[in-house]
Amino acid sequence: MIHPSINQKSSFDWTTIFTKSHTLCFTGFYLKENGSLTSVEIPDSFLSSARKNNVRLIPLVTSANPHGWHFLKTETGMQNTIDSLIHFMEQYPTLSGLQLDIETVSSSQISNYKRFLKELKKRLPREKVLTLALFPQIEFPNSNSKIHAGLLNADFIDEFVLMSYDLHSPKTEPGPVTSVSWTKKNLDFLSNKISPSKLWLGLPRYGYFWKQGERVKILDQKSLLKNRNRFRISDENDGFIKLQNSDGIGFISDEKSLFQFQELVERYRLKGTAFWRIGF
Repeated sequence: MIHPSINQKSSFDWTTIFTKSHTLCFTGFYLKENGSLTSVEIPDSFLSSARKNNVRLIPLVTSANPHGWHFLKTETGMQNTIDSLIHFMEQYPTLSGLQLDIETVSSSQISNYKRFLKELKKRLPREKVLTLALFPQIEFPNSNSKIHAGLLNADFIDEFVLMSYDLHSPKTEPGPVTSVSWTKKNLDFLSNKISPSKLWLGLPRYGYFWKQGERVKILDQKSLLKNRNRFRISDENDGFIKLQNSDGIGFISDEKSLFQFQELVERYRLKGTAFWRIGF
């Protein structure tokens, strides 16, 4: 998953990323409650580099908070949204599809969300994929996971990315963002609902640090490498490490512990691994 560093002035080294990737999702696309789409401009150089390296480019589309999902309340809103997305795809015909990552939907509109996705798939050109960012369905502390419960068997979703993260977050008590054991429970649950050829395992490159008396801070791989000697570190052998010092406690999956998930990808014969995100 890519943060929007795709402008021509960016110093980000995309060449290295492209040579190591199958698919790149990039953010910067927001649906509004009236069905319009706020989007970033995609430079020709970015598109041509992806083509040169045979990498799929898929924009990640989410809803503008807090009411972006309200387009689902009316037929006009849903049709306007589909029209906006189709028009956007026509502007960039080399894009490989769309990823929908709408994480807040009223319970009363969940059936409309399913209908919206089905109609969107019908309108997309046949060669374009429709992918969905999927909340964990087992032991996930966010009640919004129910948004996706009725979509697991949907034949109009070409691919799913299991967001196997935020088991713990600033909204919970301290704990790991992800773990192998928790991920395995979710993969077991999904194994007879989603074909493994359609399922990516989404893993976090970030973590959190709970500092006493202060706001929870985000940890990233760069800060971990820079400050590693400031912590007492224990490898929990479950896909994450625990960091402790006199200030507090943190959890993150470093490169070594992330590799522990590869066994799950192979065992369940998944499509691959997706990381949230480059830049962390």
